Order: sequence, then structure tokens, then C-alpha cells
Amino acid sequence: MRFFLGLCALAATIGLAAPAHADIDNDQDFLKDLRDAGITYQDAGNAITIGKSVCELLDDGQSDAKIVTDLRNQNPAFQGASAAKFTYLSAAHYCPKYITGEDRGPKPEGAVGN
Repeated sequence: MRFFLGLCALAATIGLAAPAHADIDNDQDFLKDLRDAGITYQDAGNAITIGKSVCELLDDGQSDAKIVTDLRNQNPAFQGASAAKFTYLSAAHYCPKYITGEDRGPKPEGAVGN
């Protein structure tokens, strides 16, 4: 019986470890894609947090245009299409359902854009 419980505990530990590793890989891929797109950042952890927050905003029904505008207003370094690229890469890595248009949350009343 102890062997069985130990085996179950080991399986649970391995099962829980895999998603954390996958998150780290996804975060690293996100940061690489930001660099490849010419988007620089001072703090990798902050870039990841902001990237994930884009998905929360999309989940809440914010329009892409509003998110891009807010990013530009809060980060003067985002010039040209950088904020749009950041928004796209964030969604591509952390909530790809929004790239395909599936499961899009409702937009707030009066929201414009996609």
C-alpha cells in the first residue's frame, strides 16, 4: 500500500512539474519573439506579466485597439506599430484563441475595433 501511495505521489509531482516547465518555455519563446520583432524591454519578468495581462483584458472584452492605445499611453517607448506587435505576440503566446477569433469575450458597450 505504501508503495502504491508513493507511486501516486510521484506521478502527481511529475504531472504538476510539466506545466510549470511549459510555462517557462513559453515565456522564453515570448521574450525571444519580442526581441526578434525589435521590441526591447528592461525587465523580462515585467514584460511577461504585461503580456499575460493582455489576455486578461481580452478576456474582459477589451478591444484590441483599446489595448494598443493603452499600451502606447503607458509606455512612451512604444513607437509606431510596437504596441500592436506586443499585443499580437502576447495573444499568440498566452491566449492564442484570440488570434483565431474563437471564444472572444464580449466587448464592453461602445467598444470600437477588433
